[in-house]
Order: sequence, then structure tokens, then C-alpha cells
Amino acid sequence: MSDQTNRYYEFGSFSVDVGRRVLLSSGKPVALTPKVLETLLVMIENRGRVLTKDELLKLVWGDTIVEEGGLTRNVSVLRKVLGERPDDHQYIVTVPGRGYQFVAQVHERGNNGKKSRTDVPAAPEEEVRPRATHLIRRSWVLSGLLTLALGLTMYVLYIAYRRAAATHPEIKSIAVLPLQNLSGDPTQEYFADGMTEALISRLAQIHSLKVISRTSAMSFKETRKPLPPLPEIARGLNVDGVIIGSVQCENGRVRVMIQLIHGSTDSHLWAREYERAHTDVLKLQSEIARAIADEIRIQVTPEERTRMASVTTVNSAAHEAYLLGRFHFWKFIIDDHKRAIEHFERAIQIDPSYARAYAGLSMAWQMLGIQGGEKGVDSQARAAAQKALELDDRLAEAYVTRGHLQLFLDWDWTGAENSIRRALELDANNLDAHFYYSMVQLGVGRFSEAIAEIRTAEQLDPLSHQVQATFGRILLHAGKLEEALGHVKQAIELEPRSSNVHIRLAEVYEAMGRYTEALDIYDKARVLRGSPPDNPTFRVSVARVSARMGKSSEARRMLEGLKDLGRADIRAGAYAALGDKDEAFRLLFNVVEKREGGNVFIGTDPQFASLRSDPHWRELMRRMNLSVE
Repeated sequence: MSDQTNRYYEFGSFSVDVGRRVLLSSGKPVALTPKVLETLLVMIENRGRVLTKDELLKLVWGDTIVEEGGLTRNVSVLRKVLGERPDDHQYIVTVPGRGYQFVAQVHERGNNGKKSRTDVPAAPEEEVRPRATHLIRRSWVLSGLLTLALGLTMYVLYIAYRRAAATHPEIKSIAVLPLQNLSGDPTQEYFADGMTEALISRLAQIHSLKVISRTSAMSFKETRKPLPPLPEIARGLNVDGVIIGSVQCENGRVRVMIQLIHGSTDSHLWAREYERAHTDVLKLQSEIARAIADEIRIQVTPEERTRMASVTTVNSAAHEAYLLGRFHFWKFIIDDHKRAIEHFERAIQIDPSYARAYAGLSMAWQMLGIQGGEKGVDSQARAAAQKALELDDRLAEAYVTRGHLQLFLDWDWTGAENSIRRALELDANNLDAHFYYSMVQLGVGRFSEAIAEIRTAEQLDPLSHQVQATFGRILLHAGKLEEALGHVKQAIELEPRSSNVHIRLAEVYEAMGRYTEALDIYDKARVLRGSPPDNPTFRVSVARVSARMGKSSEARRMLEGLKDLGRADIRAGAYAALGDKDEAFRLLFNVVEKREGGNVFIGTDPQFASLRSDPHWRELMRRMNLSVE
């Protein structure tokens, strides 16, 4: 095909932007897969003659072996898009026993808007009568010359392609946007999502490549609101390249179209179409990931290539349930954690050997116990974590789960750090590993390391409200209040329903001395959680703020009225604000004795800063398995 960069072909109400590889109808883009558009371009550029099916297959697919049915489907799609009726082919004519011919009048236009050539439509070749023998002979000569010219042109294009490949834009970071479901069946949506998840997971195994996590990538799943332009998406996610494509399941076959696009320029760097039996879908996922890695020329170690090539048999329905569990889990809302547990358990019922589902189930149980105050869930969380590792001792998620359990349930700082480091050895782009490693560092007071880890998590998942909220928490404990405020506000923009994020905002306002704003946000958090005005935990928070405002008598009356109601660590903070260190330490030692998981950050929490000079503080830290310098 000739070099038509920055050129347009116009016919009827349609035009083809050759450089961008886009079909426009009355100026609006028409969604076409790469091979369908390539079929149209080949026919337009050879519009003076009939193209046999073999020629079309060769020009469109090259050396890839494709059944003739693939070409027939492409032509059928084009005719439908171009509005042709079965009895009226004004653009693409079928020449029986020969092939296809594009017969519409075509105007060529350069990027400057000037028309360079107008072609009068040719009659279909089967209507041309035989000519004199000498004309036929002359046509043979011309055909030979044309073939030679075409060969020379293809050689020049090949050399140009090789040179262009040498200047391939550098791709060190990538986002896999949700693959489109072209099956025409909404119930097949999970399959496209599963393919997206698989590509992200396999590419994330490459240490030298930054891969945006599923949660941020899936936020661009098509809705009624049109997607932003790809350069804008690439800027928002801070990536060099974007993968887009589609999935179609039909008659036991899976067809996947993948395109690699340079983010800042919106230029198409590479495209490929795959077609396999449905039973080979896991092998197909691995093959596509390796092809992408080869195309972007990223360094892949032999061990990483082996892991990418490994194929584990997983029931598709179990994988769908797992993906739904992950979706609900990362909302970090109590009701969504319960839904996550249901989906993870469903995945395990379908496939009892599915290690990822056990890892997800353990995490969901742990978070329900920490955030929701659910009692008696520790044993279920431990059993699921252990089962995940038994099933797959090279699964990064399983080590993250164990590390989370060691941190929040056992307060085993060394064990948690070792587990999560192992997860990062297996998967350097694992979002959960970086996220929880930042919490380990926060708990032991290594603020710079904690900030570095949460910043990496932010790069992997820039649209996660939980990452932003945790970033704000780390900065709050590190005393960087203005920066903390910015991250927490961003978290609320991403998930305005979260009561926990609003509590974090109130804590930042409180640390900044903006007490009236803190009280307003605490009350908003209470409403979001659906708690009544006399909820003990929120009233204790109000008492603590009142004490900081100098309203000691009012704060004490509120605390006395509550007696021992409300969270012990929050009541300890209120008494610390009142200067009652004895009562504050009594409550904190009680918290440590009961191993209440959500309180592992006592050592760095700014609300307890006034207690750190007291001799009891060292003993408190010792019982938390922490040292005091």
C-alpha cells in the first residue's frame, strides 16, 4: 500500500483519514476494527481493478494464515457501515468467481485541503468486452511493468518501514484500556474484561515496564459519556503508550484485535489481529502479551518471559466472579466488601483450585474486620490466605495477602515486610504490594520510604480514591499537612460516597487547627455512613476537637456521657487532647492487648504526639513490637 500519510480519500458522504487510520461519516468517526479498515483502504487504492480474494488476504493479512470467512465478514461489515442494500452496491461490487472491486468515485485530498486527484468510477470488470489481441498483449507487457514497479515500491516501503522501526517512540509505560465487546451480547462483557485483566497482569510482570492497574484502566470502560481523546487519556495516566482493541466470541472462536498507540501523538505504531479456538484463550492471552512486549522493545528477562508464557487453566465463570470481587473490594466501602466476599466465594465454588480467588477472599475478610468491625473473621482470613499459597507459591497476590494479615492481625512488622518484598520480586508492578508496603513503612515511622511506595502506587493507579486517601494519611503523619490536604480532597473527588475518606479530611483539618471545618466534615462522614447523631464514635471525635478548641468542660461532659462507648483509640485521642495522659494510656494499652488491627499506626499518629515523651510510651511501643529510638 502506498504511503498516504496526511491524506484523505473522499467518496459519497464518507472520507478516510489515511494517516490516523479512521473512517469518517459526515465528519464523525466510525468505529471499525483495524483489519476492516485495512480492507477498505486496500480496495480504495486498487479501485481501478478487481481484487481477487487471495490478493486481498495477502495485502490485508500478509503472511498470517486467515480463513476466507474473515475476509467475507470484513466486506459484510463495510457494506453495512457504508449503508449498502443487498440489491444496490454503490461502493463495493462482487465480481462472481473473481473477487471484489471498489466502484465509487473517489477524491484524493492532501492535508492542506487541496484535491490532488479525482477518479471517475470504473465499471466492474465483468462488463468490459474483450478487445483486440494486440491490446491484450500490450496489457500483459504493462502488467509486467506494473508488477516490477510494485515490487520496487514494496521494497522501498520495506526499507522505510525498517528505518521507521529504528526510530520507534520509546515506550516505558503503558495502559491497557478496556477491550470492546463486539459479540453483540451483553452477557459476554465479562470475557472482554477478563482479557483486559489478563493483558494487564501479564504485562505487569515485566519489571522495566510501568503498567497502569486495572482499577484506573477500567474507569475508561465505555459508557454513555464519550471517552476523552487518547492523548488526553495518556497524559492523565502519565503513560507513553496505550493499548486499545476489541474481542469477539462467535461459534466457538475468539477474535481479538489489538492496537498499540503512541499516547502523546495519537499515532498508531502496531496492530495485529488474532483468531483462535475458544479453548485456546489462555494461550492467546500469553501470546498477545509477548507480542506487545516485543513490539515496544522493552527489556524482558528470561524468567519474566517464562512467567508470561505460563498458562494456568481457569474456569471463565470463576474468573468473572473473581473480577467482580476485585471491583467491589477496591471501593473500600463496607457493603462492597461484603459483596466482594460473595463473588470470591462464588469463584471458589466454581473452581476450588483458583488461588487468586482465595487471596482476594482473605483480603476482603480482613478489611471487613478492620473497617466494618466484624468479629470472628480472623480464622476465615487466615485459612483463605494459607490456601492461596498452598495452591500457588509464586502468586504475588498471595504474598500480599499474607503480608497484610501479618501487619494488621499479628503486628509482625518483619514478617509483613518480607512477604510483601517477595510479592514485589514476583511482580514489580503489583499495586497492592506497593500500597500495603507503604503502610508497613508508615507503621514503623519510615516516612520517606512510605511516601516513595505510595507514590509508586499512585503512578500505577492514579484514579484510585483509596490510594489518594492513604497518600494523604502518610503525609498527615509525616507533618506535611498542605500536601496531605490536596491528596485527600482528590480522593473525595474520585469517590464522594466514602465516609472513611471524609474522616481523613476531618483529621487533616483538625491537625491544621481548622476546627470548625473539621466538625462539619465529621458530621458529613457520619451521614454518609448512615449513623445517627448520637453515634458514640463520632461524638468522641467531636469531643476531641472541642478539647483542642479549648472547650475542656464541654469535652469532658461528652466523654462522661458516653462512658466506655465508641472506639478506644479515638477516646484515647480525646483524653490526650485534654491532657489526661493516664486515661489515654489506659485505653491505648487495652487496644494493644486486644490486637485491634486497624490501630497499627498508633506510633506515628499525630493525635498521640503529646504522649511520646511519657515513660509509658516506650512500653506501649514494645508491646506493639516497635522500637523507640
